[in-house]
Amino acid sequence: MTISGSEPMRPTRRSVLFGIALAGLPLPAFAGSRTRLSGRAFGTTWTVISAVLRDPVAITDRIRTALTAIDTEMSPFLPDSVLSRFNTGLRTISVSVDFEHVTRAALAVAATSGGACDPSVGPAVHRYGFGPIRGTFRAGAWQAIRCEGGQLTADAPVTLDLCGIAKGFAVDKLTDILAQETDDFIVEIGGEIRAYGNWPVGILNPLTGSVHSRIRLSSNAVATSGDAINGFDHGERRWSHVIDPATGQPVSNGIASVSVIAPDAMRADAMATALMVMGENQGIAFAEAQNLGALFLIRDGNGLRARHNAAFAARLI
Repeated sequence: MTISGSEPMRPTRRSVLFGIALAGLPLPAFAGSRTRLSGRAFGTTWTVISAVLRDPVAITDRIRTALTAIDTEMSPFLPDSVLSRFNTGLRTISVSVDFEHVTRAALAVAATSGGACDPSVGPAVHRYGFGPIRGTFRAGAWQAIRCEGGQLTADAPVTLDLCGIAKGFAVDKLTDILAQETDDFIVEIGGEIRAYGNWPVGILNPLTGSVHSRIRLSSNAVATSGDAINGFDHGERRWSHVIDPATGQPVSNGIASVSVIAPDAMRADAMATALMVMGENQGIAFAEAQNLGALFLIRDGNGLRARHNAAFAARLI
């Protein structure tokens, strides 16, 4: 997924939350009437392009602070993060407002999708070499997790994995920061995008890295789940980082990527994973029921076959 005119980035749902080092991030770069801010976070890059800001250096500092806070709370790679401490077997732990918001959203998507996007799937992800969360995965274990009143609790042994939604939340968090300054900007973290104004965005072909199709975003978001980067070939099968919770194994439905358009990036992020698990027919029906735009790119021989719904078609350029 690319911002038109920028360097291409292959789509992936899980640019997982690594510890981030904020020292030495580049200062804002100015080009014409636009301001471009960028840096690294979550093991990937972030970019903001906006109308001229009054104080881009101050905005950059606020972005760095916000991303550090999210990583410190929600990263499974940081042993002292709130999430990692919960995953050591604690049955209750105090959490921030943001952590509660993201966890409740993850549990809501799990319920709505019939468990297709499962925030307890971390141990299965680890089993196939894609994540650090150890333990035993049981389908439906997410139902033992509660998060309310500033407390994260578990009714049974379970782990929590927010990688399928936290990056989308981070995009939304940066959007909130920018929206206080201007109504014309685009935010991108690791290929997940939210825009205010009128912005062309490219959806990449996961097999070639070229632009497959272009859409126009305005006050909404797009996220892509796929196996182009976080996957490997073994035998005659492509092994994806996206786990089907029903089997505890990587999805094997021929879907190369799913792109979802939604009002916010957190929802787009989680729903892209859910549709990847559901597959083409069930996924399209689910997207329609949820009022989401969806594009499926399906492996077909040596190429791709595309299928999208009307809500996605309405955004095509």
